[in-house]
Amino acid sequence: MKWSEWQPLYNGIVSELGLNPEEDRRATQILSSILIGRNSSLLLQELRVLIRERIVVVCGAGPSLKNHLERIERQELTERLTFIAADGATSALLEEGIQVDIIVTDLDGDLGDIKNAIKQGAIPIVHAHGDNMHIVEDFLPSLKTVIGSTQVEPQPNVFLWGGFTDGDRGCYLATHYKPAKLVLAGMDFGHVVGKWSKPEYIDHIRAPEKKRKKLEIAQRLLGHLWETTDVKYEIMR
Repeated sequence: MKWSEWQPLYNGIVSELGLNPEEDRRATQILSSILIGRNSSLLLQELRVLIRERIVVVCGAGPSLKNHLERIERQELTERLTFIAADGATSALLEEGIQVDIIVTDLDGDLGDIKNAIKQGAIPIVHAHGDNMHIVEDFLPSLKTVIGSTQVEPQPNVFLWGGFTDGDRGCYLATHYKPAKLVLAGMDFGHVVGKWSKPEYIDHIRAPEKKRKKLEIAQRLLGHLWETTDVKYEIMR
């Protein structure tokens, strides 16, 4: 996505949540410096192959995720689908024995599970923002395969697809590569957060106020995506 198209949406989020854009820019520069010298073109081509004209399941970490995955498995379609995991949703997919193709993450899910999925072939899209710079610096150097993403102006090897939370960013990413259809699993946008969202959760919990605001923003951004593109989509209930 062009920065000029995303900037008005981003500025609205900054105002609503009181974010510091300069910290987001600094995080993006740090991520770019870690990835300096890497060639992202082959990984971007892999993304295109995995998504273009395929049915893509974007998995959020909401409480409904396991039920949705079980429904998909009963239809015996998993091998014909591309699965994008939003951060902690990676853990639920691994529990179900489903191949994770792409992980969209700002690294607040279970990092052990994320590493395991990468070893099994998942492409990680690691997002940098003002609140996760230290994790990016610690985690990224150990990855041989990684693509960077940002919510401000892109930098070398750090790309802007749009979206704010991992789930809606996964939808924006997929839409860029023109899938046949998007299926949204575990995207509840309610007042309960799935246990896969954070490694310290042992059960689903009531969403804190800040999380509820982020989910509201994600839902609005998806509405904008549906209105401004011709992507076919289904939200599992």
